[in-house]
Amino acid sequence: MAVAQKAGCRMAAKVLNVVRQLGSWLDFPATVQAPSPEDRAVLCDFVLGSADAATMARIGRRQLTFEMWSMILGVEPPVIGCARRNWKTQGELTRLAEAHALFKGIERPLADDDDGSDVLAYVLNPKFMYENSPDMVSVALKVAVPQDVVFVVYARLNKASGGPNGARGTVTHWHFVEADPAFPTLPVDFSSRYRTRLW
Repeated sequence: MAVAQKAGCRMAAKVLNVVRQLGSWLDFPATVQAPSPEDRAVLCDFVLGSADAATMARIGRRQLTFEMWSMILGVEPPVIGCARRNWKTQGELTRLAEAHALFKGIERPLADDDDGSDVLAYVLNPKFMYENSPDMVSVALKVAVPQDVVFVVYARLNKASGGPNGARGTVTHWHFVEADPAFPTLPVDFSSRYRTRLW
């Protein structure tokens, strides 16, 4: 009897570990790689500012978190049932390291950056993403990204060279922006929205 109880405890512990591992969708990596502002062929590290996404997820608003996993980190969100629900939807995810355009300087203040001059705007053109769509199998649904938008990831450069762990700066926020009709891989009004195009 004692042996059976011990075996049951071990089995329960294994199940709990699996559930915890699958539910690690708020355990974000500390850094993420992005192309260097000076040379897009060279990758550099940025601190991944995930506090806002985690806060929103804890109150039931998961979309920022799903965007981070699927379009900044380029992996499916580690939520229960995600692979099972989405196995039929084929298509690669995009990650920040694959940004195709980079602007420096935004035309508005951001946090402690008084004039927005130290803000980078990485532009991506993802084809697929995960969205928050509660279902009996999983809350994550893989969907095609509309073709009339681009995804912009903002990062604030460190004022001093070499930040925490040698990072160049911090990814602060991200969102979709309407695509420019004349240049559909860039944000609408990009020439007035940002100050300088780096590449």
